[in-house]
Amino acid sequence: MVVAVALLSAAFVLGSQGVTQGATKTLKVGMVMPLSGPISIVGVGLTRAIELYFDKVNEGGGLQIGGDTYKLQLIAEDSKLDPSVAATAAKKLIYKDGAQFVFGAITPPEAAAIYQVCEKAKALHLIDWIDAPGVPGDISSKKPFAVRLVSTSDTNWAMNYDFLKKNYPEAQKIFMVMPDVGLPLEKAKKLAQEKGLTILGHEIWKLGTEDFLPYYTKALATKPDVIQAGNSAQAGFQLRTARQLGFKGVFISDSPLAPGIILSIVGPEGSNDVITNGMDFANATPSMKESMDRWAKKFKEPYFEDTPLTWSEAEVFVQALKKANSVKPEKVAAAFDSMTAPGSFQTCWGPGHMGGIKTFGVNRVLVRPVPITRLMKGKIEFVGFKMPAVE
Repeated sequence: MVVAVALLSAAFVLGSQGVTQGATKTLKVGMVMPLSGPISIVGVGLTRAIELYFDKVNEGGGLQIGGDTYKLQLIAEDSKLDPSVAATAAKKLIYKDGAQFVFGAITPPEAAAIYQVCEKAKALHLIDWIDAPGVPGDISSKKPFAVRLVSTSDTNWAMNYDFLKKNYPEAQKIFMVMPDVGLPLEKAKKLAQEKGLTILGHEIWKLGTEDFLPYYTKALATKPDVIQAGNSAQAGFQLRTARQLGFKGVFISDSPLAPGIILSIVGPEGSNDVITNGMDFANATPSMKESMDRWAKKFKEPYFEDTPLTWSEAEVFVQALKKANSVKPEKVAAAFDSMTAPGSFQTCWGPGHMGGIKTFGVNRVLVRPVPITRLMKGKIEFVGFKMPAVE
């Protein structure tokens, strides 16, 4: 999960029951996110991104599917970061509002709770975010009504290690300081070894940690060349702690946390030799720029830098609906399964496709380009997009 740069409001209009007006129908789509509480800023922003893309579709006349025209209506419910609340919200969306597709949520327990409801109702669960592969709530061959529209951060490791070796050949010893989200550390060790790198060890901190001093004191005692922060929304605070303790080496943030946020936390003096998978919006793609323009017109708050994550999920959802030529969840799921050729989807990040058959036994993971950005001497350098290693 990631950090936003401004406070956002959580006002969403739930709308009325789906109706047919002449040849135009309403396709209700649910979303379960933490719209209140400590990380509501994340849930609200991710929800708004899908709302904005649905606005785009509706302004273009809606979707032509199976001879009918559909307008898309997003109905947002608050999970409050509580799995039981998330399950209740999913039931409301499906059984009261009539949603056959449900986006959500932030944590694996919430995702697991939502799926149980969706599977029973044969509604399609569109997973927005999973921190690590195979955790509760993730896709599997035993879950016919789940699709994950984001890859996990471990699939970025190969590209980040390659960039490290090319640009910092002398930096070979890595220490991992990562959140307790179930990241496959043995995979990192094996991958690093294959690339001539060494993982010296790791420290795991619990979500909600604010004091990183004990972890970095232990990490720096091993004299690493590189600190790898993993899928951390608090990578900026981690880097600041490392620099305060005198670490001058390379810092890797595998999360989509925007480099501008890291820079604002650490300051120019400490923002050097930082490799991130966050987006530099000075190099935004045309689709990202459209999301920024639409945000500026609809909301008063500054642009939420995670908006492209779920804007792209809405993009591929609409493309799967068109591929299926149906609004039946099982047919849309089958359409996702079939879209495995490179370029099957067009996303704001670039061409994408479905993958995951080797790891999960089913092609239910969206594979799309991931940015590599570097902070050097307090400046943001956009390196480019790379495809993650999703098999």
